[in-house]
Amino acid sequence: MTKLQAKVSSGDYKGTPLSPHKHKEDNRYVASLTRFQEDYVRVDTIEELATLVESGYGARMSNDTIPNAPSLIVSENISNSTVSSLKPFEHLPTSIRERDLESDSVAKVRKEQSYLRAHLLQGKKVAKCSLCGEEFPFDLLVAAHIKKRSKCKDYEKLDFDNIATLMCKTGCDDFFEKGYVVVISGEIVQAKRKGVTSRVQLLIDQLVGKVVPNWKGSEQYYEWHQKAHYKKKAKKI
Repeated sequence: MTKLQAKVSSGDYKGTPLSPHKHKEDNRYVASLTRFQEDYVRVDTIEELATLVESGYGARMSNDTIPNAPSLIVSENISNSTVSSLKPFEHLPTSIRERDLESDSVAKVRKEQSYLRAHLLQGKKVAKCSLCGEEFPFDLLVAAHIKKRSKCKDYEKLDFDNIATLMCKTGCDDFFEKGYVVVISGEIVQAKRKGVTSRVQLLIDQLVGKVVPNWKGSEQYYEWHQKAHYKKKAKKI
């Protein structure tokens, strides 16, 4: 049985035990990287919550016997008595099915994204962006689908190691998703040129010519992306 616990860190109730808080509005637990509600990942079970906590997420916790409001406790301050929690990839098939059934659910999108990113990170708190190659803390990385998720076949969605890759939130994820850059034979190439400002061009120039580390295995998905955003074969710069 999974048991997550923490303690009040300060104030009149310092040392009081805390447990995962189940929100009344939807009867779910909350994991998050920030205190902002728009970043909340809502899960149905303690086991799901434990997996995200082990992946670096904080959890909303409370104690009904004290007046303190529920608060987000960072993962480092949460103890997990579980002998072995499920790995992120073991939650992904269910999360993918849930999202497919409720495609307009923001909560389902966040949940799948969280497990996919945790799977790609493999427990690391710092990792490299696949485009720029720079290291970022895990909360500045996203699990970017190389082939647009809505265009993926069911078996492609389950190809966790190859359909997605880590990209940074500082520009690379947007440049790739919006088709400013594509990948050809493993090398980053500029695709979109119209309307590009001097600042954007400078940032793209820093990416062009770099080689992505996951070309082997993800080649077919990069080729889909290239065809979707650059109909003619792009010329290398």
